[in-house]
Amino acid sequence: MNSKLVPRLAGVLAVNGIIAGIFWAIVKFGLAKESGLSQQVLGLTEGDPVRIQSYLEEMTGGLLVPGVIGIVLGAALAVIWLILVDRNPPYGDQSAKAKRGSWAGLLLFGAAVTFGLFWWRVIAAPLAELAAPSIPVTVTGLGEILMVLGFWLSTAIFVPSSTKIAVPGAGLLGG
Repeated sequence: MNSKLVPRLAGVLAVNGIIAGIFWAIVKFGLAKESGLSQQVLGLTEGDPVRIQSYLEEMTGGLLVPGVIGIVLGAALAVIWLILVDRNPPYGDQSAKAKRGSWAGLLLFGAAVTFGLFWWRVIAAPLAELAAPSIPVTVTGLGEILMVLGFWLSTAIFVPSSTKIAVPGAGLLGG
């Protein structure tokens, strides 16, 4: 194992931890507000602040779970890819470019699983009835974007310079 692998993996965890924090803050302070509840739920609460808060807490938890799981999955897939690159380093640009397929495959797998989580836990779940119509779509899009961003940043920043060519856009980050 390369002595530089452990700091790279720690960097992956740090990047995705920050992204999970951003997701949490957007959901908690941007989406999980009284205006984010459906009209049906607001009618049931009869303006009772305790009941409104209860619904908001339920909605917040329901929105956070698939997003955080998706971001953790993106981090895990980035770790797997970086370990694979470490165990089988490229020899030249052609060998490095050949690793782009596995990178893209892991990214697509992560995006599909994350979307599936949101579909199962938010869009097609009873939670969708709690939220205003735009909230499930907004949080699903946000979760997908942040999962992809976390995976891309993790691999673009922490991939060895000899393999940067395998990560689209990694050259923009220097190294």
